Amino acid sequence: MMFPYPSAEGLHVGNVYAFTGADIYGRFMAMQGREVLQPMGFDAFGIHSENFAIKQGIHPATLTALNIQRFRETQLKRIGNRFCWNHEIQTTDPSYYKWTQWIFLQLFKAGLAVRKKATVNWCPECKTVLADEQVIGGECERCNSLTIERELEQWFFKITQYAQRLLDNLEQLDWSEKVKAAQRNWIGCSEIDGTVQYHLRDWLISRQRYWGPPIPIIYCEICGTVPVPEEQLPVQLPETENWLPQGTGNSPLADIPEFVNTTCPCCGGAARRETDVSDNFLDSAWYFLRYPSSTCSDVPFDPAITTKWLPVNMYIGGAEHSVLHLLYTRFITMVLHDLGYLPFEEPFRQFRAHGLLTKLGAKMSKSKGNVVNPDQYIEEYGADTLRTYLMFLGPYDQGGDFSARGIAGIQRFLERVYQWVLKHHNCLQPHPPSLASQQRLHQTIHQVCEDIQSLKYNTAIAALMSYFKMLQAKLSIAEVELKSYLLMLAPFAPHLTEELWQQLGESGSIHQQQFPQFDPQLLITQQVTVAVQINGRTRTTINLSPNASQQEAIDAAKHTPAIQKHLNNQAVHRTIYVPGRILNFVT
Repeated sequence: MMFPYPSAEGLHVGNVYAFTGADIYGRFMAMQGREVLQPMGFDAFGIHSENFAIKQGIHPATLTALNIQRFRETQLKRIGNRFCWNHEIQTTDPSYYKWTQWIFLQLFKAGLAVRKKATVNWCPECKTVLADEQVIGGECERCNSLTIERELEQWFFKITQYAQRLLDNLEQLDWSEKVKAAQRNWIGCSEIDGTVQYHLRDWLISRQRYWGPPIPIIYCEICGTVPVPEEQLPVQLPETENWLPQGTGNSPLADIPEFVNTTCPCCGGAARRETDVSDNFLDSAWYFLRYPSSTCSDVPFDPAITTKWLPVNMYIGGAEHSVLHLLYTRFITMVLHDLGYLPFEEPFRQFRAHGLLTKLGAKMSKSKGNVVNPDQYIEEYGADTLRTYLMFLGPYDQGGDFSARGIAGIQRFLERVYQWVLKHHNCLQPHPPSLASQQRLHQTIHQVCEDIQSLKYNTAIAALMSYFKMLQAKLSIAEVELKSYLLMLAPFAPHLTEELWQQLGESGSIHQQQFPQFDPQLLITQQVTVAVQINGRTRTTINLSPNASQQEAIDAAKHTPAIQKHLNNQAVHRTIYVPGRILNFVT
């Protein structure tokens, strides 16, 4: 899943919605026998974090540490996700941004990172330049201020050299179509007088701010523009109390002589450091590469580990990152591939965009005062109830409207499951259930498997609810029915099912068991022919399952032309149903 930036407000329920959907998929894949790595990290550099620190009057380093602590300890560890915490990364950690700087150097040496004078977007509120992708309708995508044009010397990545390749590769990607369409539109290939032109412009990556990785470049009057030697990385962000943006076109780092003044690595003479920092979208353009190799200190990503775990099999995140993050990540991956560092050129085999949550029909925002804090719901209902409720709101790729009333219904459902298992776990039938019961079980397994794999979590939960009603009506429960049910529910309600699995006397975690497998032969439902009568006279026949209920038989009969014609709006006073034989309407 896309990692979050740690805001002071903490996780909102939309984050929990996104993370839960990714977690269910990962838990399901683990129960299918796959090795699964689901790491977590914090995108903690950048304008957004720094602007909030300015508003609070707290140094961004101090505020970021507090925010990460809150995110991790009081929220992320409570939502039921199987995060691999020993692979956590933070983009503000020198052991991480050392390699962000290393990536900059590889592009610089390859001629893909250049400093040039250009007309750029300037945000007067954020007091920095912005990439074209960070200006939406003439406004800064961070603070919504109107941007202006200024001519400045800035660092650019030559993403335009990859425009056609970025466009062509979209055809082979198993990604949400709306995301691919957004990238096609942004790259914008067109032909004017036989010349191919693109809307895409080079990626402006320098920022005149404090809170970011210093760009690893040194300026020498003799040697010119010189890259910092790799063995001298990281170029650490210096501690200072004068970190507020200046608005002069220079970063606050320019006012720290002990940082600026240095020695040229080529001639040994006096030189000065670059004082701009890099855009935080560079931090997040390669973080997936660092996750599996986060314990390696000598390389950014270990070749053997990278070959085992990457590219990412399934990436889940917001469609609003269609251009900024996803396009930049694809570019950086292609460059590292071309330079011989990666065996693949696309970072994510599959990408699925999740939907957005609304409250009272409106998009959640602080200005509207309708942002939902998940903490109170976890406290009151538990994480399993919140997870299951969020996934039941609607199709995962479309989102839904959050309602405090709806969550109580899910709580009652899980409570009934809990009590039902406690009631039956000591009197389970060891022999297989009837053929009809086996067919219903395997049909449910098949649907839940199909739905989870296609991220249709709401219909998977509906199938589990429907099957549970059938189980509740049975006089005796087979062991395979109860255990299969808990295993299917486990990805959605990990805590509840883990506890009930232990109640059954099982050893080991339920999440390390195999997900139930369906028998294709049991999906084929045997059918019988039923005569449909009106006042004892046969008018037609219908084909039904042997265990079809009376209501199912009535519904099927009333859809036939013969019964519609002969009933002709007559009032039915009594219905006689003999399963597998006759259905008689008495008018």
